[in-house]
Amino acid sequence: MEKNRKLLLITGDIAAGKSTFANILSQRYNTNVFFKDSIKEVLGDTIGFSNREENKKLSNASMELMFFIFSEFAKLGKGLILESNFHRAELERLQKMALDNGYDVLTIALFGDVEVLHARYLNRMMNENRHSVHLSTTIDKFEDFKKCSDYLKRIDIPGKVIRIDATDFGYQSDGEILIEIDEFMEE
Repeated sequence: MEKNRKLLLITGDIAAGKSTFANILSQRYNTNVFFKDSIKEVLGDTIGFSNREENKKLSNASMELMFFIFSEFAKLGKGLILESNFHRAELERLQKMALDNGYDVLTIALFGDVEVLHARYLNRMMNENRHSVHLSTTIDKFEDFKKCSDYLKRIDIPGKVIRIDATDFGYQSDGEILIEIDEFMEE
């Protein structure tokens, strides 16, 4: 099989630095990256939404588009990075698609101290111009954020996984972590 048939999945806690790390890896490996949040923003701008249920439909549509994007890249045998706080069923579906198309998959799971991440999340919500599709949740309340984090941490991630402590952003330039990802990309 061709060497470039690699799929990197970046998942984990909210405010763990998933998008930033996905961008770092995209540049490092000269590989396209797609973000569920960016797709959802485009859909939100195009279709709109007026309540939480419609927002959830945008999330589901965003994920379906990510599956479609991967299927299109797979036709060409191109490597790809996908970033989202994936659920178990989504990870299993991507693993199956990858297997069916001769791809090796590595999931990078970023988790951290829930209090640090919640503070980071609140700072991001107050100090960044966040798109309205990200503002229809109650995770600004610590208990709701913790429930979400606990749920994500309990997901049994299939396949090859690198779990990273994302309490601080040092992992984004950690030589040992990058070498481990390099080894996967070069297999």
